Amino acid sequence: MASKKEGTDRTFIEGVRRAQIIECAADVIAESGYARATMAEIAKRAGIAKSVISYHFADKSEVMQEIIRTGIETYTKLIETRTAAESTASGKVRGYLAASAEFMVAHRSLNLAVVEIAFNALGPDGQPLRATMPMEVHSVPFEQVLRDAQASGELREFDVQVMAGLLRSAVTHTMVMAIRADPGADLAAYARELAATFDLATRPQGG
Repeated sequence: MASKKEGTDRTFIEGVRRAQIIECAADVIAESGYARATMAEIAKRAGIAKSVISYHFADKSEVMQEIIRTGIETYTKLIETRTAAESTASGKVRGYLAASAEFMVAHRSLNLAVVEIAFNALGPDGQPLRATMPMEVHSVPFEQVLRDAQASGELREFDVQVMAGLLRSAVTHTMVMAIRADPGADLAAYARELAATFDLATRPQGG
């Protein structure tokens, strides 16, 4: 009978191996695209036998699901940490944009892999995985943050849905496309400029 310590060690080792596979899978997808990210290519990148991947994941679809889960979890932690430390809407927007830039630079392959999967992969139900991906990864939706700020007088009156959509689009399109085209893109500068634009567009008249 295996001891409790042996069981814990095995669980830890399996966790490390799964993480390695996911990291290598993300690298392959980011570099070669979703279609070319076969189990064989992922195994080759990881320096392991294909059977090792099959031990940890049932199939390619499960690997893709885990990449998405890992990406969303990592991104969410950054967003939550940055926005929770801010008390104003402008601060939360700056935190959201800065954390998004940080995630895309520090986890470039993971970010690009999630994008590739979202536009190319199908889930177990045959539907595109992008249809099941959450559009809002942090706990307090922008709409609520903006409405509260309008009610307090911090921000002027404007269409909350439009502004929230612009903020998300600035991240999911502008930033993503920038880092995809140029690995050296200064996303931190993008974030600062976007935050300044938001501030100018939403401050109360005479503020």
